[in-house]
Amino acid sequence: MRGSTKSRDVRYYSFTFWCHLLLANAITAASFPNTEIVLDMAKLSYAVYHLRKKVSSCNSLIHNDTANNDTQQELPSDIFNRLLPNETSCLYYNHDYSLGRQVLIVRNTVKKYIAVAYAGTDDWRTALSDGEIITESFGPRPSENNNNIHGRNKSSIFESVPGSVRVHSGFNNDVFANAGFSTVLQCVSSGIQGGECDGKEEYNIINTLQPYRLYTAGHSLGAASSAILGAALHLMYPSETIQSVNFGSPKIGNIEWSAWIDTLQPNYNSSDAGSGTATNRRGSFEIFRFVHNIDLVPRLPDPVYFHHAGHTLQMSSGGNVKAYYDHIGNGDLGFAGVPYGWGAAPYVFLPGAIAAHMCTHYLDYLNNHRPNSTSYVVEFEVVDNSTISDDEINPPGDKAYSVE
Repeated sequence: MRGSTKSRDVRYYSFTFWCHLLLANAITAASFPNTEIVLDMAKLSYAVYHLRKKVSSCNSLIHNDTANNDTQQELPSDIFNRLLPNETSCLYYNHDYSLGRQVLIVRNTVKKYIAVAYAGTDDWRTALSDGEIITESFGPRPSENNNNIHGRNKSSIFESVPGSVRVHSGFNNDVFANAGFSTVLQCVSSGIQGGECDGKEEYNIINTLQPYRLYTAGHSLGAASSAILGAALHLMYPSETIQSVNFGSPKIGNIEWSAWIDTLQPNYNSSDAGSGTATNRRGSFEIFRFVHNIDLVPRLPDPVYFHHAGHTLQMSSGGNVKAYYDHIGNGDLGFAGVPYGWGAAPYVFLPGAIAAHMCTHYLDYLNNHRPNSTSYVVEFEVVDNSTISDDEINPPGDKAYSVE
């Protein structure tokens, strides 16, 4: 006997529901960087710290590194082979001493990516707790002489950025000052096509039919610079999928900065609340900020004026990593923000919170807790109506104030 029309309808809608759910989960999982990419970005963030006293470029040693006569001196190629992920080659490295900026650009021909990593500074306490933290408009300053960037007028590149967007001037300066962005952009463009940078003349034959992904990375203040660079690269390559995978990043800009970054992310379908369905988009930019336990730096600076942009991936004890959509969540999509007390947690044990910020602790955690799945996290945390986001009790103010 054939089933009733009602029972067939129930089975049909049940089947349709689970198909949509499985598809949503698959798309959501695909948006997270996979385990190997996260580990590579962590290694690059660690490596760039250790290059400043050894090399001046991809193929040159620092001259005073010959002081150690009792040991055989490493060649630049040996240093990069030891510090970089497997199958990764250095395209460009520079340490601008006037700015304290270190930037490393690499290419991986197996995993098909170009990555740009920034180093943080040792003096993060001064940068994040200064009595007069200054913000400025995102992008190169008007005083910069680079009116043309990669053949395009500077004003035309950044004209789509809302005028209300403001970021920490130190982080912005780290990316754009002294023609830093122009130099990085030229190298990235060359690297994608198989070319070299840093004074090398040779040209590598690579498979350019398979597109290279663009990543930015960094730890601490370098993480902040990597997010700013990623947004700028998106303006230059709007059809590309670009991700910033960074570690221990402080807050970068105002709430308008956070809202603007949200518009650059893959589109998530609000009609299917909680599922995380991402619709196709020609290009996007997305930030994934890993936070190690009670690391103090991601809670800085100023909790009223400065806001996080992109997603928080909280690394808790025992290898438990939770993803919080846009840090504060999105009720329309059914995604939760960081839990109440997240911002205050480091102050319970401040020495431990400072120690948790070390780059080696991030790398050790990721190596020691490699997941069996393809990614450290596969879905965003969903809304629990019994809790509120930590940032909901800190509504945005109108202007920055001093952090004493």
